Amino acid sequence: MFVCAAAGFTTLLDSAVLGIGIPAIRTSLDAGTAEVQWILASYSLMFGLALVPAGRLGDVIGRRRLFLVGLSLFTATGIVGALASGPWMVVAARLGQGAGAGIVSSQVLGIITDRFTGRQRAKALGAYSTAGGLAGLIGPIIGGVLLGMADEDLGWRLLLMLNVPFAIATLVMAVIYLRPDRTSSVGASIDTVGLIALAVATLALLLPLVSSFGAVFSVMSVAVSVAALIGFWFWERRFAARGGTPVLLPALIAARGYTLGTMVALFWFGAVLALNAVLSLYLIEGLGYSALQAALVMSGSAVTMAVTSAFGWRLVSRFGRGAVVCAVATEVVVVAGYIAAVNVVPREHIIPVFVVLAVVSGIASGLVDAPNRALTLEYAPAGASGVAAAFLQLSQRLSATISLAAVSGLYLGILASTGDFGPAIAAGLGVSLVMLLASLLCAVADLRRRQEARPREQSNAFES
Repeated sequence: MFVCAAAGFTTLLDSAVLGIGIPAIRTSLDAGTAEVQWILASYSLMFGLALVPAGRLGDVIGRRRLFLVGLSLFTATGIVGALASGPWMVVAARLGQGAGAGIVSSQVLGIITDRFTGRQRAKALGAYSTAGGLAGLIGPIIGGVLLGMADEDLGWRLLLMLNVPFAIATLVMAVIYLRPDRTSSVGASIDTVGLIALAVATLALLLPLVSSFGAVFSVMSVAVSVAALIGFWFWERRFAARGGTPVLLPALIAARGYTLGTMVALFWFGAVLALNAVLSLYLIEGLGYSALQAALVMSGSAVTMAVTSAFGWRLVSRFGRGAVVCAVATEVVVVAGYIAAVNVVPREHIIPVFVVLAVVSGIASGLVDAPNRALTLEYAPAGASGVAAAFLQLSQRLSATISLAAVSGLYLGILASTGDFGPAIAAGLGVSLVMLLASLLCAVADLRRRQEARPREQSNAFES
């Protein structure tokens, strides 16, 4: 469990520090809006696409060797990104890091799902989320110090190297403490066509957000995305009927608890990542704070998320889906508060408001991430826990890919055309608010489903 938590800390540290480094990367490498969007979105894109095949391979050939391969790839490409001479080299390195992190994450979640059940699984997922919360606290603060101490060109390079020592230490621990794989590769099947269709659908939806080819191209690109999704759906059914293990298992599609829980995670994760990215840009570029000051303003979110993640599993055991509903509703109020603060509160008083909102946001996040994951994975079919956990994270990462590109592009586009930070930040936060409302609707739907199912389950138990 300690190795899994260390891996979570290492890979999530990368996401936590990037936001405060974007302004320095923009200036140092003369990166345009589209390049910034790709730098932000590329990691999540490859993270998501690597999850399902890696989860499937972990189910079949064992998790230790894939864990080591993924973490090695993550480390090597992190070094490449730090040595980049242009923005597209950073994008390429981020793609490689995302693939490595996706491979590692699918093994971590597979190990937790394989070896823990019930309350213990929720507790283990809480520990994993706590590690992520600590990464969100420590990473930006250390990153802010590095950016403040070094010149602009060196600072962001040190920032991208920050996770390398942690990755090497985690590799050493994994070699020592993860038990050897004893599974066989016989019968392994990877849904290559399904993955390609999903990648095409995501990229086709992403391209209009990061390009300026006009309305005709955008409409055609979205049409291609829809067609790829329809093709993905029919292929998955065919692939499963022929005995293969598809990206989206029929048993998972049939389980409403799993699909609703996945939708909760999909909308919530993308909204929160986009929220943090645009707030970092606003604090540094709009209000003129240093990277370290911006990190300290938002640090309350990471602290409270780490704390609440540690005991969130207890609330799941007691209150179930109701706890997640309340937490998502709280996050909706927080984002509405940010929008109001930007447009109403005087600039000299806005930081105390941001600090309070960040603390409340962290509390809510700690009560959504691990608890929702535990509730959703209750419906994982036997023998396919790795795929179930991987598809859950895949949905989150594809959501993050689209939302990071869309929100950052919207923010930078409005800022470039108006020169006013107020409308730009309000528009970006508005997208996050809509996504959180969608997450809340899905959480409420699952709560009602569980409440309706409980009397039937009790009746069946009595009859038995």
